[in-house]
Amino acid sequence: MTSTLAEEASLKCPYSRLLEILGKPHTLAILYSFGITSPMRFTKLQKSLDLQPKILTVRLQELVAFGLLYRKAYNEIPPRVEYELTPKGKDLKSMFETLHEWSDKYRLTEQAPRATARSG
Repeated sequence: MTSTLAEEASLKCPYSRLLEILGKPHTLAILYSFGITSPMRFTKLQKSLDLQPKILTVRLQELVAFGLLYRKAYNEIPPRVEYELTPKGKDLKSMFETLHEWSDKYRLTEQAPRATARSG
């Protein structure tokens, strides 16, 4: 029986599904941004991360589907959509804190504000 590399990785690493989601381009930057400011509108996030709208749309859809973000559409003209961390997404705060400590220890940290999830 032939197995794919992804199947082999999933057998060896219990976090492969999580790493698959978090490892996609821009995903960690998006989640980190929501750890600093949440809720946030699409345009503010798009401008702050300087991402193409199509790429950001796909990533936000994935994060909503994975249960890390809520999407709330308002019935207004012009249309307004806000995204906010779910409790599951807010629980990633400790992961970012651990990454920050590790980066500090090995002097890899860029100067950036620390993620502090705010609920609204």
